[in-house]
Amino acid sequence: MIVFDKAGNVLKKADSFSETQDRTLHVKAEEGLIVLLRLSSFIIGIMKVVIYLLCVLATVATAQTDNLNSAAALVDRQQSQDNSQIMAALTAVISKKSGLSAQTIRDQGWLDDTFKQVVLRHYYEQLPANVDYSGLWFHVVTDSSRLNQMLIDRSVPLWPPNRPELFVWLVEEQVDGSMLHAAEDSDGRYWLKKMLHNKGIAHQFYNPMDADLLQFMPEDVSFLNPDLVDKIFEDYQPDQVLLVKLRHHGSGHSYRMGLFETAESDAVIENRQFVDLPKGLDFLATSVQQKLANGERIEASKFGEFTLAVTVNNIDSAVAFLDLWQYLQNQPLIKDFQATAYQQNSLQLQLNVRVDRDAFIKVLDKEGSLQHMPLGMTHRTVFSWQP
Repeated sequence: MIVFDKAGNVLKKADSFSETQDRTLHVKAEEGLIVLLRLSSFIIGIMKVVIYLLCVLATVATAQTDNLNSAAALVDRQQSQDNSQIMAALTAVISKKSGLSAQTIRDQGWLDDTFKQVVLRHYYEQLPANVDYSGLWFHVVTDSSRLNQMLIDRSVPLWPPNRPELFVWLVEEQVDGSMLHAAEDSDGRYWLKKMLHNKGIAHQFYNPMDADLLQFMPEDVSFLNPDLVDKIFEDYQPDQVLLVKLRHHGSGHSYRMGLFETAESDAVIENRQFVDLPKGLDFLATSVQQKLANGERIEASKFGEFTLAVTVNNIDSAVAFLDLWQYLQNQPLIKDFQATAYQQNSLQLQLNVRVDRDAFIKVLDKEGSLQHMPLGMTHRTVFSWQP
């Protein structure tokens, strides 16, 4: 629109209404973009702080839960400390880290006096006053990196730390034939819990106060009731379920156990009679350890220092990013890592790992959070995040 003065001269050219509106909208859009960019920078800053805190917390949590470098052996209360106690406890540590039985470790002849240099400290542990046994636990705590290297030098396979968690339900049949859920302070529960822990098996015991399972009786555990197994998997979602009936009789004890990998799988059933309660339940824990570790160990030749270029797809939100970041922090085979690029829901990373590429992919596929995408790329390994 053109504006004239009284003499007919042109004073100025004014915008039309639509032009004025367009200009106003354009200015507002620019202002909105600036605000959005500032807000995005603020959010990214907050995310960095959150990620940093998660990294710290994850590192602390890993340090607190990593107990695979210490273990204990039962020793005679009257015997003074000697070399045999240290070697017995070191054998327990190697069993815990490798998933191999103490007998196998002794038969292979891997352990010698040079292993004593990895012991950082040792101590005794008293048994609870109500437990009828005269011995003591003798613990050793070892230097993780030095012990790992010594085991690798001797070609001892290692069982990765991220292991299946068991839901354990123990019932006990007394001499008079009565059958009860194992009490918190029963000898049977104490020894089974200690032996599973000493083998490096993550576990959760049945809580008799849990209302969800009150419909089931001790006999359901004894007979490995499929409905009970289904209920446990449905409500607790453990990796595997272990049902144990421990029977006490005049001449000793016996157990019947059923190990379920899934709700649909057949149980691995085992029966055994024994006289000494700790030794019998140590045998049970060793048997479970072998079943869990077989096929999962990493051969010593697979260990070393490796750098992998990795792409993780399906990172489509801040939540997915933070979850992946925490997962990588908690994965013990990853020494350290850094993100290098992000575009179109794909995060590119550089990982420094403790095993070769094939072993690394095998372990992560087993865990299920990162699914390997075999695209035939030799210079980059591609995974899909499975939230």
